[in-house]
Amino acid sequence: MGGGVLGVGATIVGMAMRRKGSKPADDDNVGWTMDKLRDGTLIRVKVYPERIGRLSDHHRAILTEEARDRGMTLLEYVGWVGRMPKSELHVYRDRVRSGSGGPRLAAVYDAWLSARMAVQGVQTLQRGWKPGEPDRWV
Repeated sequence: MGGGVLGVGATIVGMAMRRKGSKPADDDNVGWTMDKLRDGTLIRVKVYPERIGRLSDHHRAILTEEARDRGMTLLEYVGWVGRMPKSELHVYRDRVRSGSGGPRLAAVYDAWLSARMAVQGVQTLQRGWKPGEPDRWV
């Protein structure tokens, strides 16, 4: 294999947000990345690499090999995969769909999708239901 499937990864800076009435816990304030859905709904995503226990053995083996090829631990690599921007992920999706990436990229891409589902936490910004009620992350 050697070298991993990708080149250099992107760095994402999280935006701290806090729900009304919540305690300033690490979970609510650190590491969130903001995004917007097609309909304009604001969402935020946080990666929890420690959730790698949710991966299948098959996907874990693929990701472990890719991590080793990059000189990373599995935890570091899965965190990187979880933070990969959708625009970058879609470049590889398109290569897989066109067949230009070969079977290895297809297997790695499938493992990435599984890893992202396992380690990403997603919240949407819900507008206050009553006048004057604050928006909240759910």
